[in-house]
Amino acid sequence: MSISLGLQGPCVIARLTGDFDFGSAAEVRDRVTKALDLTQPPLLVIDMQAVSVCDSSGLSVLVYLHKAVTASGGRLLLSGLNGRCKHLFAITALDKFFDIRSTAELAIAELNEAGNSPPFTG
Repeated sequence: MSISLGLQGPCVIARLTGDFDFGSAAEVRDRVTKALDLTQPPLLVIDMQAVSVCDSSGLSVLVYLHKAVTASGGRLLLSGLNGRCKHLFAITALDKFFDIRSTAELAIAELNEAGNSPPFTG
């Protein structure tokens, strides 16, 4: 598993490549959690376009990150689910739990727009 982290506007982008499984889950969790300190509230896109396998350990990390981001008032979007990963999300109903976009570009654009909006003062 390789993890590429970057910042685009107010968004942290984590691009994952390879097998997101027991062997890589802790590293993904630790590295992405540290990167969340770069923006407040945290806006996170996890691009899974190049993830070939995701197991229960990977899913657990995604749920953990979702809870951490939303507890801080932020948003997490997943992007690029395909093949086995897309099927796994469907059979576990996590496709209903997570906000999923077809591409990282769409997810980044949505969060950039939200991050640049004036705060609600109603």
